[in-house]
Amino acid sequence: MTWVELWKMLKEYNKLMNSQSNTIIILAALVVICLVSRLLFIGEYLEGWDSIDFALGLRDYDIAYYQPHFPGYPVYMFLCWLVHLSTDNDTIALIVPGAVLGSAVLAPLFYLAKRMFSEKVALLTAFIYIVNPLCWLQSVKALSDAVGLFFVILSAQLLFYASTSSAYKLRYLISGSVILGICLGVRLSYFPFIILWLYVLYALSKSNGRKRVIGYGVFGFVAGISIWLIPLACYTGFKSLMVNGFSFAFGHFGDWGGSVVTSQNILSRFSDFMWCMFCNGLGFWCYDTSLFRVLPSIIMGLGILFFLRHAKFDFKTRFITFYMAPYFLWIFFGQNLEKPRHVLPLIPFIIIFVSAGLARLRDSKHTYSSPGFSRYKYFSPYNLFIGILIMSMSIISIRLVYAHKSEPVAQIQLLDYVENNYNGSSTRIYCWETKRFFAYYAPLWDARRARNIDDIQYDIGASLVTPEIILSTSKVDGIDSIVGSSGTVVEFKNNRYINNPYHKLTLYRLRD
Repeated sequence: MTWVELWKMLKEYNKLMNSQSNTIIILAALVVICLVSRLLFIGEYLEGWDSIDFALGLRDYDIAYYQPHFPGYPVYMFLCWLVHLSTDNDTIALIVPGAVLGSAVLAPLFYLAKRMFSEKVALLTAFIYIVNPLCWLQSVKALSDAVGLFFVILSAQLLFYASTSSAYKLRYLISGSVILGICLGVRLSYFPFIILWLYVLYALSKSNGRKRVIGYGVFGFVAGISIWLIPLACYTGFKSLMVNGFSFAFGHFGDWGGSVVTSQNILSRFSDFMWCMFCNGLGFWCYDTSLFRVLPSIIMGLGILFFLRHAKFDFKTRFITFYMAPYFLWIFFGQNLEKPRHVLPLIPFIIIFVSAGLARLRDSKHTYSSPGFSRYKYFSPYNLFIGILIMSMSIISIRLVYAHKSEPVAQIQLLDYVENNYNGSSTRIYCWETKRFFAYYAPLWDARRARNIDDIQYDIGASLVTPEIILSTSKVDGIDSIVGSSGTVVEFKNNRYINNPYHKLTLYRLRD
């Protein structure tokens, strides 16, 4: 090797190192920007049954009393407990882990998109993720979804690296398997991603020794699960954990969970899924939103179409399919589609599709160009489209997170109204999930859970003492049919893109 060749190699190496350093600096800056945007809009209220469960669990962790419900979310609760050591505010303790890890997910998402496509696609993916309405909103809520998303994307990145790297395959496989096991301790409902893990094991075993690959992969996965399952079983008791697990699974799938068993209209479920995914998840235009969303919807739609047009059925496509298809089937048939947060793990991959498709659109020979624009590449149609997309999505998301921070959800509005306008010693209120709000914020009030009017009538008949005033919320099935407009006290509302299941809630008065 001559000195000239050695000098060229050193120059190339330094150029590569400088490029990697610049990438790390840019990515770190984006993570900080993302985190600051989340911390500025941290929510001030708990807004649903699950959030109340988590808050009660910080005070007295007990799965049997749904504090929180099965499987107990041990990893998420542990992270919240660590934050709770430095603050007495339950809401902040429950939100900060999601804000931090919901921002940190940018790193594995960036490197996943970079390995799949290119660094330009990865950067655009990061920008769109930061301003995505669902990802931003879930990072400022007292829920486990943003934390779970971090572990899902990190696991997917490591598993993809294991499948495509020429070295360190087993290290990536073990790490990805451990992270996936830990992920189930954040959200057990992310179990469909085990199918992706099994596919990676199959793909690797064909060229790296079946027994070795399966052994290392299973070891890592079991180790990840053991990190949270063994302490949880020791704390609650294995038998108690199993009993609560079977009871919860039966209720979720056969009673109140919103699965296809209890909500059987497939067309309605498909419509709800499309709304969750595109309108709520990606910020597409819908009939009840501003026309301001139309242009970014068109841009993202073009990105998706160009991605699908140029997609090839290679390993990358199969990997994406095994990531998305099992989870899609799970949420479509097994989850409550009134809650858009269930589609959250699918959103980052769709953002990658949009970014890769827009990159294809830029490189396509059909891309519009003109002599005037060609002189100023920063004002090319492609860059203008990207600028419009980022700015418009920023405005859409900021409006949502600001409203979420400043406006209490309908259930909090109802609770405040009842507390300010009625006497707790002479009033009883029947409600569904809102009972949990009274248990947390106003435990001395006589709030009772009732699914329908039969439950109310039975409870009143069985009561030794009946209060002077009886109230009910509209979530009690059939209550409006027996009370009518004459019994309506007040209606509470919030933006359904912030809290869909309870975006409307009416208070009725049954007895004076």
